[in-house]
Amino acid sequence: MFGNDPMDTRARIISAFCDSLREHGRPPETVFAFCKQLEITEREFFQEFASFAAVESSYWEQLVDQVVCAIEAGSEWPEFTAKQRLLSFLYAFCEASLDHRSVMLARIAELGPLEKPAFLKGFEARFKAFAKSVLEHGAALGEVAQRGRLSALYPDALYTHFRGVIDFSLKDDSKGYERTDAFIEKSVAVAFDLIRTQIVDSALDLARFLAPWREGN
Repeated sequence: MFGNDPMDTRARIISAFCDSLREHGRPPETVFAFCKQLEITEREFFQEFASFAAVESSYWEQLVDQVVCAIEAGSEWPEFTAKQRLLSFLYAFCEASLDHRSVMLARIAELGPLEKPAFLKGFEARFKAFAKSVLEHGAALGEVAQRGRLSALYPDALYTHFRGVIDFSLKDDSKGYERTDAFIEKSVAVAFDLIRTQIVDSALDLARFLAPWREGN
């Protein structure tokens, strides 16, 4: 995922770090042991990253970035509304995250949607940059209401929503994660009604959907 060139030291470090997270559920114990296993020198490691925290931050940031790049390359992307663009991202991210589910369960599952660990700093920044572009597109189409200072909070709200989708998906045990797909559809409807109109109808629809889920957990 993070580069195919065997000579790309940075990509190899991120890939090996990801494998370590999958296997152990935590970062490697020491840089020395990690480098020895990867057959690189500590100098080569520190020329790319200052710490394991920096490696993990890059790992999560690239996960978002590669999903964004993939969906933006689609032929239909220019014609999508802002709502369709957000839906496209969330569906694509959840699909891509299946390759990283063990890492997400180890590192994110126990976090609340409002928690902001340092290792997700790049992840958050990349998503917010994407969200800002979606919102700007929506404003141009009249999908997003301009509400002065309140509008500046939209990227933060969409990031919290994104984290909520991840949290829901990690707890979803339905076949093919079909409940996650339904949650994405209904919660995005609420999100866009919040920045437009019709919030009551969409909120009630989402509440009816979540009621049996909450009773079963």
